Amino acid sequence: MRYSNDPTLSLFHHGSQLNPAQLIRLSQLARHIPLKKQQRILSSRAGNHVSRVKGRGLDYAENRQYLPGDDIRAMDWRVTARTGSPHIKVYQEEKERPVLLVTDLRASMNFGSRRTLKQLLAADLTALLGWAAIAEGSRLGALLFNDNDELDLRPKPGRRQQLHIINSLATLYDTRPPGSHVPASAPASPQQRITDMCLHLRRIAKPGSSIYFISDWHGMNADAEAQLFTLSRHCDLTAIQIYDPLEARLPASGWLTLTNGQRRDLINSSSQRQQHSHQQRFEQQQQQLQQHMLRLQMPLLTLSTADEPLPSLLAGLGLTKVTGG
Repeated sequence: MRYSNDPTLSLFHHGSQLNPAQLIRLSQLARHIPLKKQQRILSSRAGNHVSRVKGRGLDYAENRQYLPGDDIRAMDWRVTARTGSPHIKVYQEEKERPVLLVTDLRASMNFGSRRTLKQLLAADLTALLGWAAIAEGSRLGALLFNDNDELDLRPKPGRRQQLHIINSLATLYDTRPPGSHVPASAPASPQQRITDMCLHLRRIAKPGSSIYFISDWHGMNADAEAQLFTLSRHCDLTAIQIYDPLEARLPASGWLTLTNGQRRDLINSSSQRQQHSHQQRFEQQQQQLQQHMLRLQMPLLTLSTADEPLPSLLAGLGLTKVTGG
């Protein structure tokens, strides 16, 4: 079985029910993820392009006269004009960079043909990255959203904040439309929803924040890219894409009924034409997403619900492979 090599797999979700206790147990793996040593690289498909850290995350301290070699971007033009001599702003660097976790729980994430649902893998990764950030003393915040609601938790230090995020994940997960029931208010289109969340993220993220955006990225478009581009000038962004193997390739097993909890599709997976069309559509979506991220210089990690989560995450982040149990 594909998962047998991962001794940590039992700590991750299986099935379709979110268990907060499972997310708490993932704290055992925090020591394996040294986020401060992370080498931010694009996925192998997008090329090994190293992204620079955006934004300084600094607090203003004082003004002083300009000295040769000072960063011209720190020039205080008002003081310079008032005094007649060049002055710069001096900043004091924050000891902890805020870590902000953005987690997508929309209907398109309510799907899985293997070990678990995309939503639950997203929740696992959110908890895992959160525990890693807390272990390193970083302030932790989150933006959690589904089709109709979002929860905005501003960065705070400590274990209590992580437990608040876990509880909020469970709350938002429980607000999903049950079964195939249609929600009382029609949700925004995938394109509009992800653009709105990128805009909201741009408004709340503090300069110097390290942001991990976990989603299937359905609906990613030029408008959302524009919001992330503005954000990328001041923050360090990492995209984590979650997909299911059935989204990439259909098995030749006859008629299949697929659902995400809101709509059902009947597909003849034995049809070669249907298989080719399905695979081609997925590959086109992947190419478009990779192009968005390349223009943003935003690292893209792609994880499947069939992958071993911890080794795949570590490889994508460029961190040392986990050793031991």
